[in-house]
Amino acid sequence: MSGDAAAEVRELIERAGVLERAGHLKKAIGVYEEALRLEERTEILLHVGNLYNDIGRLDEAIRVHGRVLERSPDLPGGHYGLGLAFYRAARIQEAIRCFERVVELDAGWVTARYWLGLAHYHAGDLEEAIAAFRALLEVSPDFTIAWYNLGTAAAQTCDNDLMLTAFGKVLERNPRSPGAHYHCGVAHFRKGNLDEALASFRAAVEIDPENRKAAENLRALEEMRMRFS
Repeated sequence: MSGDAAAEVRELIERAGVLERAGHLKKAIGVYEEALRLEERTEILLHVGNLYNDIGRLDEAIRVHGRVLERSPDLPGGHYGLGLAFYRAARIQEAIRCFERVVELDAGWVTARYWLGLAHYHAGDLEEAIAAFRALLEVSPDFTIAWYNLGTAAAQTCDNDLMLTAFGKVLERNPRSPGAHYHCGVAHFRKGNLDEALASFRAAVEIDPENRKAAENLRALEEMRMRFS
């Protein structure tokens, strides 16, 4: 590439970056693609694929990230971007394979582990989802939403002790999470801890009076307590 062409590519990348930072993502993509017509660089392709993900043009995101991986098969970011596009396109098994590959290539990529857990959860692979969220939390124990999703997966498998552990971690970080209180109430009720269940449902309703399930369970437990007291 000539010096003039290289300078034009740099100028286009800078102009696209300005547009991107201003929120004009479609225009930014157009300028990046001008740069790609002059010189196809993996880092520009990766960026364009990510922008296509951001604006919801998933077929284009899949196409561009596929091109990234043709050029650099072991690039974790290419597998990650492709996994996001597959997940959002409801192509869950393909998303799982992508996120698994990211983790193989970069064990510390915690958001890839998070999306892997979500993908397994939505595929109905609850034990695999639990394993993925556990692995993430070993690396990043302050990832609160992962604790919440771990608890949600545990609820589906009726693992009440794991529910209490996971939602307890959520409440350590966010004591006013009505969902965490509600799920703790469910776990306590299943274990026969009625006082704790009442307290959890009551806390959920105090924080969020519109939490219908918590309110119904609270009312049912209070009526049960009155009948048998």
